[in-house]
Amino acid sequence: MRTFRFIIAQYKANLRWFVIGMVALILGSLFQTISPIYIKLAVDAASPDGFRVDEGIAGRAAVALLPGEMKADMDFVLLCLGMVVVLALLLAVCTFMKRFYLIRISRRTEYALKKRMYARLQDMPAGFFDNTRSGGIMSLMTSDVEAVRMMIGPAVMYIGGTLFLFPMSLLIMFSLNTTLTWLALIPLVALTGATIWFNPRVRKYSLASQEDLQELSARAQENFAGARVVKAFSREQFEIEELRRHGETYLKNKLGQARNQALFQSCIWGFSGFGVLIIMYFGAVEVSAGRFSAGDLAAFILYNLSLYWPMIALGWVTMLFVRASASLKRLDALLQHEPDAAQVPGGDAPASIGGEVVLEDVSLRYAEDLPWALEGVNFRVPPGKTIGIVGQVGSGKSTVASLLLRLIAPTKGRILIDGKPIESYDPHTLRNFIGYVPQDSFLFSDTIANNIGLAIEPQAEGRDELIRGFTRAAEFEEEVLGLPKGYDTMLGERGVNLSGGQKQRASIARALAAQPTILVLDDCLSAVDTDTEERILRNLKTETREITTLIIAQRISTVAHADEIIVLDHGRITERGTDAELRAAGGLYADLARRQELAAELA
Repeated sequence: MRTFRFIIAQYKANLRWFVIGMVALILGSLFQTISPIYIKLAVDAASPDGFRVDEGIAGRAAVALLPGEMKADMDFVLLCLGMVVVLALLLAVCTFMKRFYLIRISRRTEYALKKRMYARLQDMPAGFFDNTRSGGIMSLMTSDVEAVRMMIGPAVMYIGGTLFLFPMSLLIMFSLNTTLTWLALIPLVALTGATIWFNPRVRKYSLASQEDLQELSARAQENFAGARVVKAFSREQFEIEELRRHGETYLKNKLGQARNQALFQSCIWGFSGFGVLIIMYFGAVEVSAGRFSAGDLAAFILYNLSLYWPMIALGWVTMLFVRASASLKRLDALLQHEPDAAQVPGGDAPASIGGEVVLEDVSLRYAEDLPWALEGVNFRVPPGKTIGIVGQVGSGKSTVASLLLRLIAPTKGRILIDGKPIESYDPHTLRNFIGYVPQDSFLFSDTIANNIGLAIEPQAEGRDELIRGFTRAAEFEEEVLGLPKGYDTMLGERGVNLSGGQKQRASIARALAAQPTILVLDDCLSAVDTDTEERILRNLKTETREITTLIIAQRISTVAHADEIIVLDHGRITERGTDAELRAAGGLYADLARRQELAAELA
């Protein structure tokens, strides 16, 4: 029922196009039904026995539409053939209109679906992308959407033609000769049995190959994205074998689908040929007995052939509906997925903020059966001040950044910006005030200038100068100018043609170029040497004089200049103070500092 409700909704949304398309479909079926009657009249007019006035509905309609009188001569033959040409031209126009408007609806549905899916993906919580393969999402937006499109357009168009053409042709065949019609239906019954037999088999292999393609796409996408890792660990042959294994499964199901389709096509041609033989033989008997004219036989053969395509289309359309129903379920799982509350627009949208950040008794865990990632965290960062957050791996440092950006919501406690709960702000407006440099520096396949100037409007005055200034602050300009095209150098996927340190500095420049009120640096200097780190921190101190800054790091040297440093251990704040105070306290911070300084001396 969900499938039919979806189809009805799409046609209601495009009602004018649907009406035009269906009117063209009905008229086209009518013209296609009348055309063989004129061929019958032409054949009878040219035969030695002449013709008889047909008593059938279609025959009477055809005669009524003739511009002249019925005569057994060549002028009348030419007149009938002229009517066939006119009907063929009208059928061509109707076919164009039918396909243009009904397929247009399917293309519009495809566009709307992809648009909705992309918009919904933007509203998904960060955890969704952690647990969903991007190759699988791409398969949803391509093959699954295509399956739905085929159902909305071609499937409905062909089933509509079948519903009109099949009964009209059958009715006229019975009016011409009842006995011959029953004989002609014998191969159709056999074809119906073949359709019932082959359709579920084709459907099974089709759905399996669709799932295989999704897995194959996801595997290939991961391979291309991780090409350097694959090469570094000499895993090329392993990945080739894995892709071959997935490919063989896909090939096996595709061949199964092709085999059953080929056998079904053979049955179609075999039974249709058998049907023509039956009509030719028994039709000849009827003609010789005087119960049937040569024109009747010609028309009968044409009507009989027109019955086969609807039967073929019925099986194909059924398969499209089943495949589209399965695709709709997968699409619904995405579209009906609850969006992250932090992504839904709404709330206060101030023109500016002061930058005060307060965490009040904040606790978070990612699942009920997992330990607390943060527990009872309290701290305040006054506007324009800098706080450092340090701790060992897994202590919850990056979780603080995700909470502040509203990528996740706290399980307990609350976060305040300028004294107001973070949930009261419009999320998009809030993020415009926050500059963020993640641990994993992600760069787009674009120029260096466009990556750094991501938050600056393309037509903004002085954009290039701003980009260069912030690139210098990130100690990255010298290396950019050393590249063949400087700032116009195109980056590979995820910035693959830059080193880790270069990507981190490009990300710092990008965050500064946003001119934020709050700056979050999440362990973003781990890939640069200590001398470069010192220069960057010195520049940052100048650039962030009026910016509230949270520096998350494992290196003690990165946070040593902060106004306050908090130390996290297993999600709890165990120490807080300045660099000098924490060193004097002799706790975890002092221990980390001694180890890192010793490692630096040994290096």
